[in-house]
Amino acid sequence: MAQNEVVVVGIDVAKDKVDACIRAFKLRQTWLSTAQGHRKLVAWLRKYQVNKAVMEASGGYERAWARVLREAGIEVRIVDPSGSAASRSQQDGWPRTTRSTRR
Repeated sequence: MAQNEVVVVGIDVAKDKVDACIRAFKLRQTWLSTAQGHRKLVAWLRKYQVNKAVMEASGGYERAWARVLREAGIEVRIVDPSGSAASRSQQDGWPRTTRSTRR
């Protein structure tokens, strides 16, 4: 990867763990939501020169992970999961299910 190239990690946040994926390198990894898990994730991201992380808002569980990544100098974007679902449904051609269409 070139020095100025953006390397992005997608992070799926749950209560007890996170799953991370760096698509540019076809890598996936899981860490527990502990101080040690935070350190291991940051080390892994530094190894692959990741400079941007994207995660969905996840009931507040994403906040600690976002703080740790920002403190490590990684840009963090937290996206609205409902907006992501709308984008996916438009891309794959499937209609979006809403409360009014579930009857």
